[in-house]
Amino acid sequence: MRYIVVFAQQEIGYAVGFDDSSDAFDFLFWGYEEYELLPYGIFDMLTGDIMPYEHRGERTADVEEPVIRRIAMDYVKSAVRQTGSGQVKKKLKQ
Repeated sequence: MRYIVVFAQQEIGYAVGFDDSSDAFDFLFWGYEEYELLPYGIFDMLTGDIMPYEHRGERTADVEEPVIRRIAMDYVKSAVRQTGSGQVKKKLKQ
C-alpha cells in the first residue's frame, strides 16, 4: 500500500490504499465520473509526495496539500490499529 487516495463523498473525507499508482488514478477518475466522489489527490507513502487530482486538466477540489497528507496519514494509522500488523508498522518506519 504505497499510494493513498484521498477523496470526499457527501462532504466527508476518506482514503483508500493502492500498491500501484495507475490503480490509484483509475479509482479517482472513475469515482469522479461514475460515483460522485470528489477527488482530492494521492499521497505517496514512499516519497511523501502529494499529487493533487486533476480531472481533464482541472483540479476537482480546492484542498491544501497538508489536508491531503493528514487524511492519508489518519487512514494509515487506522489501518495499523485495525490490523495490528507488524509488517505495516515496519513499512512506516522505513
